[in-house]
Amino acid sequence: MEAVLNQSGATQQRFEIADPSQISFARRGIGDIAQRAGCSETMIGKLAIIVTECATNQLKHAQRGELLARVLHEVVPRGSRARSGVEVLAIDNGPGIRDLQACFVDGFTTAGSPGNGMGAIQRLADELDVWSAPDLGTLLRIVMWADGVTGAIAHDAPIEYGAINLPLQGETLSGDAWSCGYADGEFTAIVADGLGHGTLAHEAARAAVETFAQLGPSSLDQIVVASHDALRATRGAALGVARIPAQAPSEPINHEPPAAARFCGIGNIAASVWTPHGHRHLVSHAGIVGHQMHKAQTFQVDWPHDALLILHSDGLATRWDLSRYPGLTLRHPALIAAALYRDFARGRDDLTVFVARAHRKESA
Repeated sequence: MEAVLNQSGATQQRFEIADPSQISFARRGIGDIAQRAGCSETMIGKLAIIVTECATNQLKHAQRGELLARVLHEVVPRGSRARSGVEVLAIDNGPGIRDLQACFVDGFTTAGSPGNGMGAIQRLADELDVWSAPDLGTLLRIVMWADGVTGAIAHDAPIEYGAINLPLQGETLSGDAWSCGYADGEFTAIVADGLGHGTLAHEAARAAVETFAQLGPSSLDQIVVASHDALRATRGAALGVARIPAQAPSEPINHEPPAAARFCGIGNIAASVWTPHGHRHLVSHAGIVGHQMHKAQTFQVDWPHDALLILHSDGLATRWDLSRYPGLTLRHPALIAAALYRDFARGRDDLTVFVARAHRKESA
């Protein structure tokens, strides 16, 4: 790959918030993740305040919630700039926020507290994105960068993406894996689901994404076939590889042919192109990569300017509908993945949800 964007740290660590005693555990655990990302002690201290505010808000308003944290890597294609940081997703299923703008004003409160929590989070975080709606809960994405530079690289990146990857509860390793990268002006993402769960499933999924990282601009069929060969010594995996243009098309003019999203899948990795006007599923063939694969075939659908690419393993139920979440599809893709995880996780398997959006190219 010309630039593989998540070289490590793709799996989140989950911290349940159901009791005040769990806040200090989450604070320490997320601080350790930030330290691994290279954050300074000053930044780790700021992050500790953010974690405390998020968890306290969850207990106060929703009675419970969870924090997902991971090391975050960001690379610009065809550039030398790269950085690491920590991403925290705060997820609850509480009453939601009826006036999102007002809650950032110091002194605003609905629970009799000083009302400084959300404003403090906004001031301390390098990046903050929030979605909430009445009776639909609240989702926050907070990022702290180790270099302390806010947003400079993100504006140059042609694709905005987010993911959730979690092991089955009780396991330390996820049997799912994902990766993504740029090559030849296109963006490619892979999701692999090792058969079963635990260490052997993890090894199979990692073998798939490591093969992907070595293949650069190969066709999707070639990536799947190469993965089939690489996984023969493992227990095998379901695999889905999708490719989209690295920049969103402008709205159709002058009868230009539409851009396309392509997908090649084996097994139960679900792939969809979602727009406000429709939801197109992409076809995957039956089989197990590494053991039983009869055919690798790429399918494609139109890729409009307002499209989202969504890939997920079978740890997520398939009957989700983004139209029930007003305004969510305009937020960061990680928040979209968080909503799907919160509301549609099956709870009996490893889970991966990957969401990507291309920055829109304005027409002349």
